[in-house]
Amino acid sequence: MLTLALLLSATQADPPPPPPPAPVPCADAGGLLPGSGLCRAEALARLPRGPWAPLEGCDVAAQEVQLTGGRWLLYAAQRCGEKAARLAVTPQQGGALVLRYAEAARNTELVGRKALAIAIGRPAAEHLAVYTLASAGLPQPQARRCALRTPPSAGYPRDAFVYDLAADESRRSAALDLPCGPYGRSAWPGSYWRLFSGIGVFYLSAGDRPEFDPASLTVYTPQT
Repeated sequence: MLTLALLLSATQADPPPPPPPAPVPCADAGGLLPGSGLCRAEALARLPRGPWAPLEGCDVAAQEVQLTGGRWLLYAAQRCGEKAARLAVTPQQGGALVLRYAEAARNTELVGRKALAIAIGRPAAEHLAVYTLASAGLPQPQARRCALRTPPSAGYPRDAFVYDLAADESRRSAALDLPCGPYGRSAWPGSYWRLFSGIGVFYLSAGDRPEFDPASLTVYTPQT
């Protein structure tokens, strides 16, 4: 009887408490960027910043987009409340990775628009990838006259280039429709190139204020 009582007592005992929930990665650091594996706060701390600033009442959050070769492009995106701007890669066009707005924090008219075009190259040889992309489809005599040049006026980032004719050909430039093709300065007023970390980035401008800091773009390769 005693044995039976002990068995009944054991079966009626409280079940053991469930194990504690697994910790949420980066719960106290803005959440996880799943591709790069960085916490958003850590990623944001890595990013250089320029004169761009979010709109009043908004702040910034780190975002990522996948490049090639296991690399990720990190950037500081505008965040307004629960909404943050986000870029996404669309199918390559003529050898370029085209990044469009997948989401916008404030200006919903930006969704679907091109924001950046990226020429993938090698470190210290990014200009070769840019020339290959920018000159594609141009008649050879025309392509020979176009080159990466220092912007002709103020208002560009210090490390910016434009793909354009030489300054002394400006009169002929005005007579041609897109003299240096779709990646030239005449194609998108205010557009420019930056070269870094094995990529060339073409910043498109159509008069809209970007919802990310153009100076913040940073290539990151996770450690394996």
